[in-house]
Amino acid sequence: MSRQAKDDFLRHYTVSDPRTHPKGYTEYKVTAQFISKKDPEDIKEVVVWKRYSDFRKLHGDLAYTHRNLFRRLEEFPAFPRAQVFGRFEASVIEERRKGAEDLLRFTVPIPALNNSPQLKEFFRGGEVTRPSEVTRDLCILPPPLIPTPPPDEARLLQPLPVERRGQEELDVPVDPLPSSPAQEALDLLFSCGSTEEASSSPARGPLSEAELALFDPYSKEGDPSPARREGVKKKAAEYLRRAETLHGQLP
Repeated sequence: MSRQAKDDFLRHYTVSDPRTHPKGYTEYKVTAQFISKKDPEDIKEVVVWKRYSDFRKLHGDLAYTHRNLFRRLEEFPAFPRAQVFGRFEASVIEERRKGAEDLLRFTVPIPALNNSPQLKEFFRGGEVTRPSEVTRDLCILPPPLIPTPPPDEARLLQPLPVERRGQEELDVPVDPLPSSPAQEALDLLFSCGSTEEASSSPARGPLSEAELALFDPYSKEGDPSPARREGVKKKAAEYLRRAETLHGQLP
């Protein structure tokens, strides 16, 4: 099973620069760095500004996913509780900043968390940059302006007939609008590799009654009720799909 989509980049998360939003709450700068393993100078950054409630929601979503992974090797990090008084104190702001940073860094070695839709959505709308390209652009002078010679009247294109103008415009192929850099970065960098895994996995047919019976804790052999047998099969199939989903999320 190919895992190239997951292993192309090293990830590093930082939470820094707390500031007061004009509406009065504190927000934090969240930076996700994606460092290419093939070229360490190839670095992509996604930057978003988030508040405490955003981190708290992400913590709840990732904690739920982590519980369903049945991992016992590590303990999911705790997150500072909400409080009404003192939330603007420097010690509270630092505690929340560190808790948010610990949460993001905890996800790095766990693909089911680091490639989760919740984490991808958390960075949705962020500013995507390449620091190396910004540095190179500062060192490169713009090309010199080259004067354009006056047009030769003899070489001017003849206007199209009126009846052909509309048809000529229709004949010109229109390139599709390119997706935004932010969208491309999020789709690529937070890719789960589901396409590669699906292409490398053999096709599986429907489960037989004997296989369904293995996941059926309620069935009775030879149950005379067709409706009850059908309900048991559906429940067993649902359990199996859930088990396969959890198994596929394991690293």
